Amino acid sequence: MGSSTSAACCLRREDPDDEYDGLVRTLSRADSWHSIPESEELWTASDAEEADGEADGSGKGLAHIRRNSWRQVRGQAAGRPLALVPEEALAEGGSPPGLRPPRAIEKAAGPGRAYTEEELRYLPSVPRVEQLVLAAWARRRENPKSSDADLQANLQQGFPELHEWTDQATCLRMLRAMQGDEAAAAALLETAIACRVRDRQLYCTLQCEVACDIRIIGRDRDQRPTIYMCARSQEKLFRHIGPQIQLAFEAAVRLCNPGDEQVVVIADMYKFSASLNMDPYALKEIGRCFGSVYADRFARILVVDFSFIAQSAWTICKPLMSKTTQNKVAFVSVRQAREKVKEFFTGPTCDRIMSSFDINRDSSAMKEERAAHARRTAICDVPLGVVRDTDIAG
Repeated sequence: MGSSTSAACCLRREDPDDEYDGLVRTLSRADSWHSIPESEELWTASDAEEADGEADGSGKGLAHIRRNSWRQVRGQAAGRPLALVPEEALAEGGSPPGLRPPRAIEKAAGPGRAYTEEELRYLPSVPRVEQLVLAAWARRRENPKSSDADLQANLQQGFPELHEWTDQATCLRMLRAMQGDEAAAAALLETAIACRVRDRQLYCTLQCEVACDIRIIGRDRDQRPTIYMCARSQEKLFRHIGPQIQLAFEAAVRLCNPGDEQVVVIADMYKFSASLNMDPYALKEIGRCFGSVYADRFARILVVDFSFIAQSAWTICKPLMSKTTQNKVAFVSVRQAREKVKEFFTGPTCDRIMSSFDINRDSSAMKEERAAHARRTAICDVPLGVVRDTDIAG
């Protein structure tokens, strides 16, 4: 392990069970993997939830981490971007060096909404898509299928997802994914809502077992949250890591800037285990979720060192993706990936990705070292968990 001078490693909130007074504690370390740069930001899941004083932008008051009742975290609270906890304070109104400012945009229903040419073509279809979805769910609730037993049980507690997911912005996103096909967009949205209802507890608590290394590692030059996944760290069957993958994407979407709500994915497939990922049912279920809930959320997907034995997994998942998403997938070697990372990323995020490529391919790196490195290079506590002192190497 290369040594470096003591520096701020990361930031974390106070104990999750305590009331939060707005202060941030800085952790330090003496050593780091290849002296990787420090995370310039850390986001916590609790910041997505309601806090006294948050509505007026004061940031004062009390926030409670991971509320148990889904009714308390749905709606506006769950939809707001997570609050930034800066390690290096940004200039007032400024952006980190090398990052382009986000496109200024109003809320979907606001008078200042800036639409793309594609969206302007699809706007007349939005009410029809909404009505198709509402009608489909009315029929589904009146004549439930036996396979919808778990779904119906959750619906007994309420159905906030139907209102939240039939807004203008979501209908437009589905229309973009289906290239304007109203019937296909409505069917996709119906599937997305079903997925959200079935996994309601997961999306509200933002908690699951940590079974692999998937994390939000930073942002690209356009400030899009970037998800990094390492196949080498996987030790359990795919069905066990599915919830963690879902939470990584959910957190990334919540970190998106208004107006450009897409994410970047880097899947490092080095040491991919075919035996852990050959569950067709689990692959189809997660593929159905990502193909609907996160439709048109991908700016680009970089698949690194994709082996021939992993081809079967791709064969199962590919049909569940829209053509638009399929066209955003690039299969590259690690050498090619490094060049693309230099092109699309800058500063600390670029260095963190490069160091992740390094440690994943270092045969001498222990599992514990790779796990500590993953937490150090994550900018959000979802899905790896809150960073603690014991997580810091050195």
